Amino acid sequence: MELSEKDRSRLCGHPLFREVPPALLRGVLERWGEGVREYAPGERICCPENHCRKAGLVLSGRATVTTPDAARTVLLQVLTPGSLFGVANLFSEEPYVSLIRADGPCRCVVFAEAAVAQLLDESPAFRAGYIGFLSDRIRFLNRKIGYLTAGSAERRLALYLASLGQGEVRLTESITSLSDLLNLGRASLYRAFDRLCADGYLIRNGRNLTIPDPAAMLNAYQ
Repeated sequence: MELSEKDRSRLCGHPLFREVPPALLRGVLERWGEGVREYAPGERICCPENHCRKAGLVLSGRATVTTPDAARTVLLQVLTPGSLFGVANLFSEEPYVSLIRADGPCRCVVFAEAAVAQLLDESPAFRAGYIGFLSDRIRFLNRKIGYLTAGSAERRLALYLASLGQGEVRLTESITSLSDLLNLGRASLYRAFDRLCADGYLIRNGRNLTIPDPAAMLNAYQ
């Protein structure tokens, strides 16, 4: 399916493509793009068994990124409109390391590795944005690994809160997003919030938080 004007507008508005000359982006998509693909709920978008060196952008709907081990699935990320996927698998002969599955009806624009290669060669702005995007993904995954190996729900939450700083801060993640990030159920996350508040390491008023002493909070939950 070809990109509609609305789809093109969303793609061109993404931070990674925003500074790319429109004529260059249009030419790359015409040559290397694969148009819009629609996925049914539960359908696999990328998986280790189907090795493909392609990337994409979610236009509508949601998708989940999980570890491929069916015996112990860990949610790594939830993709929403505007999210990129497949970028880390480009320029590599290794199979895809995660499983991406549509979480309900999902529409994505897909483009081949050659499209990214041309943009890297011909657009300095895209090159800088691409490097920045990969750096952000490395930081995110390092944080995720830290949370997954931290132990108790209180320890995971304390690590996340400590990263926000000391004093008055605002929780930018929704409870659903935070529970996904920390790999905790919502009930476990709420109990962890209650425990930190009861122990005096956190004052919570909705999304507005006060963290008096992050170091003491971390020491309390080992």
